[in-house]
Amino acid sequence: MKIKLNIRLVFLVLFLSLLCVGAAYGQKTKTKAKTFSVTNKEKESRAKTTRTKSGIIKRKGFNKYWIIGVGGNVVDDDGNPFKKLFNVLPRWNVRPYPTRLTVERAMDKSFSIEGAFNFNTYKPSKIINNEVGRAGIFLSLDCNLKNDFNRMLNTEGWFNPYIIYGVGATYRTVRTLPIGGNLNIGFGFNIWLSRVVGINFQSIAKFGVSTRFPRSSSNYLQHSTGIVIKLQKGGKNPFIKRRYKWIHRSNIGRERT
Repeated sequence: MKIKLNIRLVFLVLFLSLLCVGAAYGQKTKTKAKTFSVTNKEKESRAKTTRTKSGIIKRKGFNKYWIIGVGGNVVDDDGNPFKKLFNVLPRWNVRPYPTRLTVERAMDKSFSIEGAFNFNTYKPSKIINNEVGRAGIFLSLDCNLKNDFNRMLNTEGWFNPYIIYGVGATYRTVRTLPIGGNLNIGFGFNIWLSRVVGINFQSIAKFGVSTRFPRSSSNYLQHSTGIVIKLQKGGKNPFIKRRYKWIHRSNIGRERT
């Protein structure tokens, strides 16, 4: 009788030990699978962005995007555009409404191409080509290249400086030859208030293409500021929200299962 009880006890102990081993093994495999999936997500996120100590985001890869800008421009066309740069009242021509439209396309990690249209008017009280008393209309159309310092360093931050250079054409009714070509060079920067909305500041020196280049009387300075909006494919747009939170690309095809 005692032998039978001992045998039953041994079988019971073996059975319980097997159950414990199986449960421990299953728990171990679950935790391994869970940690493995988490590490994959972390690797994917780290592959896209890496944040430095200064808060600047370093990105791997490049996404092309558009930037639309609307703002105002200032024309300094006093005949000596590189002297008395901050003598504003007698030299700067500016209008109180939007007079500038730009469209920019990012082409590579280091540069983008921009088209700009500007409108302005000359006032008789301003110095125009070393004279006072002239009034007229100013129009300009430019095609410029921008070298973005942030994209050259493969970083992204709220402060975005760049240099700009290109060619353009200017129409000024105050001159004997109203239409003339020009070579552009300057600098500027964007201050991004969010992922898609920012403020732009820019200054360009425009050299008239003539026999006296680069000291032509048709040289002038143009300053501008305005609002810029970035349109990026696949990027997050804060102005568009999903109506139903449960609808997501990863959930498509799973609702019926």
